[in-house]
Amino acid sequence: MITLDDYFGQWLMHPDATAERKTHANALLDKVNALLFEYPGEQHINPQTGSCVSGATYGGFRPQSCPQGAPHSSHKEGMAIDIYDPHGDLDKWLTDDTLEEYGLYREHPDHTIHWCHLSIRAPGSGKRTFFP
Repeated sequence: MITLDDYFGQWLMHPDATAERKTHANALLDKVNALLFEYPGEQHINPQTGSCVSGATYGGFRPQSCPQGAPHSSHKEGMAIDIYDPHGDLDKWLTDDTLEEYGLYREHPDHTIHWCHLSIRAPGSGKRTFFP
């Protein structure tokens, strides 16, 4: 299970980690944790974060000053997470039907090698699996 502490990491008390963004993150984590509970494969722990959150610093919440992503991106609004998926097994298991069942969207696996980007914010295309 991914906790709010896992998601926000060192940014938990940052001024950009507003109550609204924490509300978004709770909604995101409810859906992601439900999906991961049903996932039949191995959930890998990222040695850099000690959780399923990918990356070293910016796989969960990103403050507005983060050089990764656009201003008010899904990560910066508490609406997206990168799940550590070193072999792509989670991405191989996911289908658009599964994403729809959990109210999630993902960035196309061709753009997320070793992680799976999941979001509760629909892309402009409205597609469950999208290219950035």
